[in-house]
Amino acid sequence: MTINPNRAQHGAALITVLLVIALVSVIAVNLGGKLQLQITRMSNLKQAEQSYWMWLSAEDVLKEVLQRELNESDGVAHRQQSWATRTGPFPVEGGQIAAQVKDLYSCFNLNSLVSNPDDPGTLEKRKRQYKAMLQALDIDSYQTEILTDSLVDWLDEDSRLSGSNGAEDPDYESLPQPYLAANSQLLDISELRMVRGYSTKIVNELSSVACVIPNETELKVNINTLKQEQAAVLAAVTEGKLSLNDAVALINDRPERGYESDEALSELAGLATVRSELNSELPELTVNSEYFQLVAMIQWGDVEMKARSVLHLNNGRVQTLYRAMGD
Repeated sequence: MTINPNRAQHGAALITVLLVIALVSVIAVNLGGKLQLQITRMSNLKQAEQSYWMWLSAEDVLKEVLQRELNESDGVAHRQQSWATRTGPFPVEGGQIAAQVKDLYSCFNLNSLVSNPDDPGTLEKRKRQYKAMLQALDIDSYQTEILTDSLVDWLDEDSRLSGSNGAEDPDYESLPQPYLAANSQLLDISELRMVRGYSTKIVNELSSVACVIPNETELKVNINTLKQEQAAVLAAVTEGKLSLNDAVALINDRPERGYESDEALSELAGLATVRSELNSELPELTVNSEYFQLVAMIQWGDVEMKARSVLHLNNGRVQTLYRAMGD
């Protein structure tokens, strides 16, 4: 049988064309997939950037509200003011934003447990107050000692144990994934998970009554902004002399717009016995607030973002001290 050379050449050419078409198709599909991935990435970046600017916009709005309301009230803060009552969600073009604002004087500032060699008496007082708050949360006395001493060691600048239940570098270096104690102040309450004894359960229990004010070691508690579920903070300030039930009653009995001055607090009959037992005027209690935390929940397009900002009212102006994204 004779094979026609022309037909053979045509067949080979056809196979070559088909191979080229298949190769081009594969390349096109591959390039199309990469292009689609790139488009998705760019879209996500755009949405994330838009969410970021929405977060900063929420910050600016809150700064304006805090600056206006607190300046008008000479720094007196209470829960009937706009910063505490307007949370959203508020619709915006392409999504929505919700905000929660927390007065950081309505919780126990964990950085107040930082030791001061020149004032050891204050640290001992803060430790008694912190233990009183933990016990008000039904945490047993042994665990209370561990949580207190471990946190003090985490915050102080040295590597010496602050008590028999403390924890320093050797305790953390012996862990399966070793690390060192920070020996510095906290920036965010989430850092507690690194401290000995602070399980997820404990941190969650503390989240409503404890907080972190960056670079601030003072303890101030605004009785006007405390919620009923934060009564343990009031019990802490009194070193447990005020029972949790009495603290709840004191919060519930305050005027709707709070007390007008720190002097008005000194006249409260509910605290008179406590002052006598402590032989102290309870200097931590106040009606003024300087530090606030904004938690913004933003949804724009397919992106959902949670972000936090700590704001400071100083000399009539509000400044941002700290920002963080995520839970």
